[in-house]
Amino acid sequence: MTVLHESASAVAPAVDITALIERQKLRGFSLGLIAWCFVIVLIDGYDQVAAAYAAPTLVRAWHVKATEFGHVFGYGLVGVLVGSLLLGFLGDRIGRRLTIIYGVLWFGILTLACSRAASLDQLTVLRFVAGIGMGGVVPNTVALVSEYAPKARRATWITLMFSGFSIGAGGGGAIASWMLPRFGWPVLFEVGGVAAIAVALVSFAVLPESVRFLILRGRAPREVARIARRLGSDRVLDDAENQAARYIVQDEKRIRATPLALFGNGLVRVTPLLWALFVLNSLALHFLQNWLPILFSMSALPAAQAAKAAMMFPVGGTVGALALCRCVDRYGIAVILLLALVGLPVCISLGMPMPALWLYGASFMSGVCVIGSQFALYAVAGMLYPTMLRSAGVGSAIGIGKLGSVIGSVLGGVLLAMHWPVADLFMNVSGVFIFIALLSVWLGWNRRRAASQSIA
Repeated sequence: MTVLHESASAVAPAVDITALIERQKLRGFSLGLIAWCFVIVLIDGYDQVAAAYAAPTLVRAWHVKATEFGHVFGYGLVGVLVGSLLLGFLGDRIGRRLTIIYGVLWFGILTLACSRAASLDQLTVLRFVAGIGMGGVVPNTVALVSEYAPKARRATWITLMFSGFSIGAGGGGAIASWMLPRFGWPVLFEVGGVAAIAVALVSFAVLPESVRFLILRGRAPREVARIARRLGSDRVLDDAENQAARYIVQDEKRIRATPLALFGNGLVRVTPLLWALFVLNSLALHFLQNWLPILFSMSALPAAQAAKAAMMFPVGGTVGALALCRCVDRYGIAVILLLALVGLPVCISLGMPMPALWLYGASFMSGVCVIGSQFALYAVAGMLYPTMLRSAGVGSAIGIGKLGSVIGSVLGGVLLAMHWPVADLFMNVSGVFIFIALLSVWLGWNRRRAASQSIA
């Protein structure tokens, strides 16, 4: 189905926005969009982990038990879950641009307020409310970049953009190690809050709205014309012609963003399968991310080597995501299947005795498989939904996936309390990869069925 935005004249010149987007190269307008969204999610990633880096100092300053910080982290994740769901739908109603900007401004102000917290209860409440803004930024940036990316390079663009989140989260450790001894724990929240507020304010000037969204909503014809020129329209229209131009988006339907719409138009199986994949992969990711340092230290490795081995997990994830993004563009869900099949024996091997160098490699490969799958899922989610449902679809998947994050974060403690040997622990957790492989095959089959109904 072709959707037109028509102004005054029935014989107005036509500009095919879909064709312009498909001809794009990674330069100029598109490079600036990816770079700025990279900065936005970098700040989001930093602010999401700021409390974790401040926690050791706050335990001593407030004379609380380290275990009590579980409430801070847990409620923060719940806030992210709520924000992913609510602001995902909001982005499909009012637009990606304003939802991103106000989401960043929201969590920036509240992160700054965290620097004035005087108790664990205050910090818990602030982290929950800040998490709502944090959770809403990711699905809308994924949707925005996805809607400007040519189909053949959509996963690559999303991966390049979203790598900022990992860099921001990892970079928090470097900032904490340098600033904490000099300025104290409040500076971690002050840096994140001020940076977020500054980025939000600059975004009013530099962040574009999705041109697909504007056309499908019948909004801002002048803005659509301006973006069309930046996308490389070979028609040089004067102001009068711009007002009369018809802007075409090929193969899109007008859909109202509602929870029920996520299960309509061929999505009745696609959405639940995507949610299940997000839950399972998030479970594996947060289990390994949170518990590898402790589990490795329980082996014969010295503490320093155990820490280095655990560090290879996020390194492998970032390298793997960037290396595999072109494969996701070409093969889509099949990449998630492949990573699950490779991740199964790799995860099992993490509990086996081996030389330190081999363990470094196994930890690196587990990051490639698990974190690489998480990046691939973000890209695939952006491909599965039409424009009018994209933020809601991605946001719901991320939000529901946080249930797996919570389960994975506490699972290690539960299994250790059962006094399982480390080898058995990894053996049982690796069963997650079997379900991921099966669900990815099922999702791929249903995706092909849905594609025949023109939903993407």
